[in-house]
Amino acid sequence: MKARAVKGIVMKDLKEVGREKMTIFWIFVFPLMWITLFGGIWGGSSPPVVVKVGAVYFNEDAPLSARDVVGIMENVTVDGTRVFRVTRYPNESAGIEALKSGRVGVLLVFPEGFGENLSRGLRGTVLAYFDRSDPQKYQITSGVVKGFFSEFERKMAYKRLNITLGYMEKYMPGNAANFSIESIKPYLVGMIDPLSFREEAVRGKKASPMQFYVTSFIGIQFLFATMLTVSGLVFEEIEKGTLRRIAASPATAWDFLTGKMISTFIVITVSILIGVGYSKLVFGETVFPGPLGWAIIVLAAVFSMSLGLAIAMGTRSMKATNAVVNLISMPLLFLAGVVIPESILPNWAKPIAEYFPLGRALKDLRLLEIYHRPPQEIAPDVVWLAAGAFGMLIVAVLLYRWAIRRLQ
Repeated sequence: MKARAVKGIVMKDLKEVGREKMTIFWIFVFPLMWITLFGGIWGGSSPPVVVKVGAVYFNEDAPLSARDVVGIMENVTVDGTRVFRVTRYPNESAGIEALKSGRVGVLLVFPEGFGENLSRGLRGTVLAYFDRSDPQKYQITSGVVKGFFSEFERKMAYKRLNITLGYMEKYMPGNAANFSIESIKPYLVGMIDPLSFREEAVRGKKASPMQFYVTSFIGIQFLFATMLTVSGLVFEEIEKGTLRRIAASPATAWDFLTGKMISTFIVITVSILIGVGYSKLVFGETVFPGPLGWAIIVLAAVFSMSLGLAIAMGTRSMKATNAVVNLISMPLLFLAGVVIPESILPNWAKPIAEYFPLGRALKDLRLLEIYHRPPQEIAPDVVWLAAGAFGMLIVAVLLYRWAIRRLQ
């Protein structure tokens, strides 16, 4: 490989990139717009869930009525925010209409006699209507409402137990002294509450939204920008007729492709550094890759640039190359987990994020830089990524030589 030839290609490309306003926009301006947009919308902390509840009940003169239950719901707060926003409706039909129109997320109907049954120690019935047109909203609403009634039911059971124990202690015959209230209480508690579930808080490592979007920005750069930039630089050589002269010069295919890749990677690296610094300056949070993280970025960029070169050499048309690059990279922005978390991908798309080199590279970058997984856990994937990058580079070289022969 001739270092002088490679240096010449790199310096020429860097000067040409600076003259292209569209290239400057897509590589430097667009990523900053992307971070600003996503960071501004989703970069902050998530507010507590608020559930809009419709309630239909009858006014009863009972010690514990439906009105009291609804009042308890209205006073449930998380971080100072009321969880349930309750609207009362005169009848079931009006409540269902409100549910269908989206004014409430759930309608609770307390039938007549609900309060009287509860106060007499009998079973109370609550009818809940949920709107299932939005599965995600249904799961959240259902979980919050059922969680409230589960806890309410448990506290009701303890209250009834204490009342029952009070009666037992009051009317227990004298010859039953061997059976004290304290001795039989645990068995009765076990009957109404057989499982004790305790929740302990553990502060695990959690990715903040901004950390996720900064790594997404890096993923876009080594997935999309490198592929598009390197193919554009090659087609400039074809359109200006300089590729034919380079092919006739002593510079080899490796010199040409290495020069194009180095110049592209310099531009993309500068763009990544600007984006990382911009995120820290504007949002006060960023992700700066360590040595292994940069190694992953370099290998992913080599794979992406080789793929872009292979497409450019195979199509030999700027329009066709742009179309194929967009056809590949646009779906991958979503299917490879670049802009949305892998956990919410459909099952058929998860193997793409798991095994496709660029999807795997971004996943490993997040594991390494956000979750601080040990390098040895990432090492097998780095080997797989290196093998994929080298294989795609060989394909790019072969297609370059084929394209040069066609030019001659």
